[in-house]
Amino acid sequence: MPGPQIDYRRVARAAAATALGLPIVGAVYLRLKYGPTLADDIVKLYHSYQVLKRLQNLQKNNFFMVDFFELRAKETPDKPFLLYRDDSFTYGEVDGEGNKLARFMMSQGGLGCKDSAAILMLNDPGFIISWLAFSKLGVKTAFLNYNLKGRALLHCIKACKVKAIMCGKEPQLLEELETIMPDILDLGIKVWVLGEVSERPLSSGMTQVQTWNERSDPIPRSVRDGITANDVSVYIFTSGTTGFPKPAKLSHYRSCGGSAVMSMQAELEPSDIFYVTLPLYHSMAFGMGLMTTIFTGCTIALGTFSPKTYWDEVRKYRANVILYIGEICRYLLAQPLRPDDGKYEQTIKAAIGLGLRPDIWREFEKRFNVEQIYEMYGATECPFMSVNTEDKVGSVGRHGGFLKALSNVLEIVKCDIETAEPIRDANGKCILADPGETGLLVTKVDDLYHFDGYMADKKTNEKKLVRNVKKIGDVYFNSGDLMMADKEGYLYFRDRLGDTFRWKGENVATTEVAEMLSAFPAIAECNVYGVLVPGQEGRAGMAALKLSKDHNFDPKDLHDYITKVLPLYACPKFLRITEEISTTTTFKHKKVELAKEGFDLNVISDPLYFLDADKKTYVPLNNDVMRRILIGQARL
Repeated sequence: MPGPQIDYRRVARAAAATALGLPIVGAVYLRLKYGPTLADDIVKLYHSYQVLKRLQNLQKNNFFMVDFFELRAKETPDKPFLLYRDDSFTYGEVDGEGNKLARFMMSQGGLGCKDSAAILMLNDPGFIISWLAFSKLGVKTAFLNYNLKGRALLHCIKACKVKAIMCGKEPQLLEELETIMPDILDLGIKVWVLGEVSERPLSSGMTQVQTWNERSDPIPRSVRDGITANDVSVYIFTSGTTGFPKPAKLSHYRSCGGSAVMSMQAELEPSDIFYVTLPLYHSMAFGMGLMTTIFTGCTIALGTFSPKTYWDEVRKYRANVILYIGEICRYLLAQPLRPDDGKYEQTIKAAIGLGLRPDIWREFEKRFNVEQIYEMYGATECPFMSVNTEDKVGSVGRHGGFLKALSNVLEIVKCDIETAEPIRDANGKCILADPGETGLLVTKVDDLYHFDGYMADKKTNEKKLVRNVKKIGDVYFNSGDLMMADKEGYLYFRDRLGDTFRWKGENVATTEVAEMLSAFPAIAECNVYGVLVPGQEGRAGMAALKLSKDHNFDPKDLHDYITKVLPLYACPKFLRITEEISTTTTFKHKKVELAKEGFDLNVISDPLYFLDADKKTYVPLNNDVMRRILIGQARL
């Protein structure tokens, strides 16, 4: 019989008020000083304390995510844990398969507690079972991006010093490994292939996984004795937009911490079904999706993103929680209207993710009947995570006055856009940005907020730290992101520091320009970046545009619109009309190559336009216009 329904928010308020024990005069003073958000700030502090207390208890007892999974399998063995295609797997079944796979690996030898191994797989049950098996053995697991090829793939394998690779059975995965097998064999790395491969023989050095005769009873916990909270749990690679990807270290403590915060903030329950289509090698899918599912004890439905079938899959699995990132929400909105939009057997109680643009926030909620969006801020390496629990459009959370007075976990500091360095005062300390002013987000690094760093040299890790921020000797994590906090403490992501560019002495945020361009009816999607112009300082704005099939593109109309909604220095000087906007596998726009190509007519075959300030329109960029730009006759 279920227990009584408890309003935890009300209880928290009462408990916090009791804890404060303030007289009426003191309460009034605090209310006047910190404004209408005081009560919610106290609630947030109380909730944070509860999470911290639980995490410290887990840390003390060396109880980690693999232990959570084994506990779920023991207490609720028949509860559905994983939905995939037409199959359903219970906690008990997945745990048993993890035990069998772990025993197979033990029988192969050469892999022990605190060693490193890698997973190269698509989104399927085998990925999760492999992670579970490695975790049962106390092995650090590196998640390889299945889109990498050749030298980049080999770099990632070598960077984590792996002793074994668990590879999926798909031909494209095996073929990519085959191209670097001589190097893998020279390094003495074992390669196991999970899943039956019948249509082709395995390459020399690859071993077919056979678990049919392995026992499924629990792996003794003593096998992973000696693992502590600060030890590496997994390696998750950065995108590598400016070079080879770097392996970020994620400790057991942070694996539990992020999922604990999200589970609490989004008020997830064991009855929830979490639909995840992002690749599991990415921190959002793994951390916010899989780990949060295990921490909560709910069910994960695993798929591959397709805007055409997305909501059909949601209905099929009866999912009520979805995960998004980047442009996923815009891709879904771009699909033709359907009679069943927003109609499900269940309610979509939460959409959790990051990168949702404010201009489509309410439209997404309304069309697809999403109760609440939990837009968050975080990064694989970042010790701090913020979640918008108030459905405040565009915000990534709130760090109100009372919270800020008691906790200096984050600061927004003034910075030089061109050098990407914080601006300091005469005493060498950082200058804090005012409310409403955009600056560089830095977050506290101490015993509570860990920076696990990269599997890299000391210099690489030191680059991500900012010292002497508020006082001499303190240490903060450099997010590399531009953020703004308003007077009420609501946080707004503005741009990546490398994406923001400077033109005519002004800072231009690509996200702001993209938001304005996206509102123009003829533009289906856009990507904004800065390009070098010979003879000019800074970078001029340029936008790659994918045009809508439902509207005609009129360069004059776009000029008139964009010059009304943006200051002239922020208006894109160049346009590139393209069939598709290139994105990463997690739907982030690729800018580096586009910026390198600039507006070079000798390199680009796409139609190009230039903002002609005299003619007050965008004109086709041809050799004559290019000549005027290069000799300084065209107004920029």
